[in-house]
Amino acid sequence: MKVKPVDGKSAAGMRLLTVVMQHAELAVLPEGAWTSEASEGRLMDPEGSVWLIEDGGLAVSRVVPLSCPCECAELTTYMDGEEISRQVGPAR
Repeated sequence: MKVKPVDGKSAAGMRLLTVVMQHAELAVLPEGAWTSEASEGRLMDPEGSVWLIEDGGLAVSRVVPLSCPCECAELTTYMDGEEISRQVGPAR
């Protein structure tokens, strides 16, 4: 697993970040250093959430780990700038 900063110096993560910015609500995108694990198709934001590209780039999902004893996570899916679903359950 090779994690790289998304800083514009290489293509690593830029496609993922572009898709996230296209589909997610701008209000939920935190400022700061983003990193990518392009081989796994994952993008990590400065707050520790993991972003995944869905359906070949038609939507994005954000996984937020919750601080509960059962180690659940919140999965929110965005498409065209709007939240389309939100689920909470066991982290995979």
